[in-house]
Amino acid sequence: MDQADELDDLLRELSAELGQVYRWAAERAGVNQTDLMSLYFIRSAAGLATPKALAEHLGLTSGATAILLNRLEARGLVQRTPHPTDRRAVLLSLGSAASEKGLLDLRQTIRRLNASVISELTPEEATVVKRFMHRLVENTRDSLRRIRTQELTEPEQPP
Repeated sequence: MDQADELDDLLRELSAELGQVYRWAAERAGVNQTDLMSLYFIRSAAGLATPKALAEHLGLTSGATAILLNRLEARGLVQRTPHPTDRRAVLLSLGSAASEKGLLDLRQTIRRLNASVISELTPEEATVVKRFMHRLVENTRDSLRRIRTQELTEPEQPP
């Protein structure tokens, strides 16, 4: 097995295991995994998240995103407020129920799960790992965005 195959297998395994952690966290919080990912996205956007940006991030249609936001808003997990400069747009923020329920404490859980592995890294090793992961995330995000864009613009090929 060459290096690329081994890295691909390890990344797939890590992704699967993290998916299990996210499923567990979502079940524990009483939401589905897409709802949880939405809340993380809204939190990380620091008050600048829009329904369109959320839809693009999750790969959902605008209609599916509206249904998702209605569900989250009804539970007090998300708030929609008018955009300060675009009267047609809204900004998304976390609702009070998201903080009250501790829904977004997954970072501490994952940190506890992996503390012994992370503590073994030297500062130099941590720098290399972070650079690799940042580049991998950016590349994957950009590649997926290009693929989705091509799917929308290319005519369907006959079988």
